[in-house]
Amino acid sequence: MKTRLIITGLAVSLLSLPWGCSSVDHRLGTERPAAPGPFVSAPEDSGTAPDASMLLTEYCPSSECPAGWTTCPDSRFPCDTNILADSRNCGGCGMACAEGNGTDGFICVEGACALQCSSGQFAAKDCDGIVDNGCESGKLDRNNCGACGVACPADMQCIWQDRLGGEVGCGCIPPKMACSDLCVDTSAHDNNCGSCNNVCNKTGPGQPPRPHAYYGCLQSECGHLKCEARWADCDGDEETGCETSTVTNDNCGGCGRACAAGQQCVLDSGGQAFCACPDDDLTFCQQAVSSGVPMGECVDVKSNVRHCGGCLVACTATTANNERAACDYGTCTVVCVDGNADCNGAASDGCEVDTKSDPHNCGGCGVACDLSIGQACVAGKCVVAPCDQLDAGEVTR
Repeated sequence: MKTRLIITGLAVSLLSLPWGCSSVDHRLGTERPAAPGPFVSAPEDSGTAPDASMLLTEYCPSSECPAGWTTCPDSRFPCDTNILADSRNCGGCGMACAEGNGTDGFICVEGACALQCSSGQFAAKDCDGIVDNGCESGKLDRNNCGACGVACPADMQCIWQDRLGGEVGCGCIPPKMACSDLCVDTSAHDNNCGSCNNVCNKTGPGQPPRPHAYYGCLQSECGHLKCEARWADCDGDEETGCETSTVTNDNCGGCGRACAAGQQCVLDSGGQAFCACPDDDLTFCQQAVSSGVPMGECVDVKSNVRHCGGCLVACTATTANNERAACDYGTCTVVCVDGNADCNGAASDGCEVDTKSDPHNCGGCGVACDLSIGQACVAGKCVVAPCDQLDAGEVTR
C-alpha cells in the first residue's frame, strides 16, 4: 500500500513536507524542521459542521515536477531545472538569456529574460526600455540625471555633486560651483579659489613659512594659513603654525580627541585617524605604514578569513567542488556552499552532492526520497502531490 499523509487545509505547498528527512544535518550547518506529527481531524461528535478549510487532503510521493520546474536534456536529476529563474533555461529547456556586454546583462525573472544594468559608481541605466541598445543612459546623462526621467534645465548640466564617482545632480547647490564636471566649494578649494582653476600659491609669496602649514584658500581668497594633512593648530598661535600631530593618542583625528587606555591612534584604509580598537574582541591588523603611522583595520581574528587566528593569516580559497574558505574560531577550514554537502567524506572531490536536487540525498546526506516510484527532489524537498482518489484505498489516520 502506498504511503499517504492526511493534511488539513486546502492550500498545501507540494514542497512543504520533508519525507524521510532527519531533523538536523550537521555537515550542512543548518537546522532543518522536524517531520510533522500526525494530523488529527475534528472530533466527530463536536456537533458542528466541518469548516471548508479543515477538509482532509491525502498526499503521496510524486515523480511529477511542480510548476516552474522541469527535466532538461542536460539535467543530472529529475525536475532539477527552475525555468522561472535559470538564465540558461529561461522559460524552457535550452532557452538561454543573452550574455552581457560588460556594462549590462540579462537575468531570468519569472521565466522571461530581463535586462539588468551593472551597479557601481559609473553604472548606466536603461531609460528608453529598448532591450537592443542595453543600458544606454550614462551616469552624467543630463536627460536622466541620477534617475530615469530626471532632466536638467537647459542652462544646467548633470555633474558630480561631491566627488568623482559619488552622487550626481543638475547644476550645483550654492556655494558650490561646477568646475570640470564636479561641484566644488570655491570659498575654500585651493585649486579653485573664488572661481574655477584659480590655483593658490602654497608658499604665500612674501609671507613667512610656518611649521606644518601652507597658504591656501579661505573665504574665496588665497594667502590664508592652512594646516597640512594630519596636523592641527591646537594652541591658536599662528607663530607656531600647525604644531600638533592628529595621529597621536592624545589628539587622534583632532585636537583633544584622546584614545582610551589600551588603544592606539592609527589610520584606516582611507587615511583617517581612529582609536584602535574600541572593542576588546577586535585586533588591530597593520597593513601598511604612512609617514610613520600604522595603517590597517580592526578585525575579529576568530572569524576573519584574511586574518584567521592572527593578523595576515589568510585562509586560501579551495579548488574543490562547491567549497569556500572559512575561519572557525581562529582556525582555517572549508565549508560547503549552500545546497551542497560532502557525503562521501573525501577531500578530493569537495562537496560532491547537490542536496537541492539529488533524490538520494534530498536536503541532506542519506535523506532518500521514494526511489521505487522515482520521487523527485526539488529545492531540497521530496515532492508530494494529492493522492489519486480512485486508488486511494483505505487511509490510515
